[in-house]
Amino acid sequence: MVIRALATLFKKYQEEAAQVAIDETINFAEKLAPFINPEYGVQKEVFICLYEILPMDPYNCHILNQFIHKFGDVPVKADSGERTIKEIMSQEYNEILELTVNARILQ
Repeated sequence: MVIRALATLFKKYQEEAAQVAIDETINFAEKLAPFINPEYGVQKEVFICLYEILPMDPYNCHILNQFIHKFGDVPVKADSGERTIKEIMSQEYNEILELTVNARILQ
């Protein structure tokens, strides 16, 4: 799957891969966000990518924040039963959640 390939690239090239994603892809976080759902089986890989781009780009933080506001309270099936995306993120990926919550767009 493409998400796994992206995660491999982000692991290998880290900041360089993140900069290319930010510069060359509009709303990169928005394209990854639906795959946070554990049912797709690539949640870990999505967060590998997000851990690289979000600290570098407040706009993608804002985009992910919008996704969380819209879909964060929707229940999804996880290994530990049904939880919301917000619950999963707060328990397993809290640093990402904090980056998005504090996102401010510079105008």
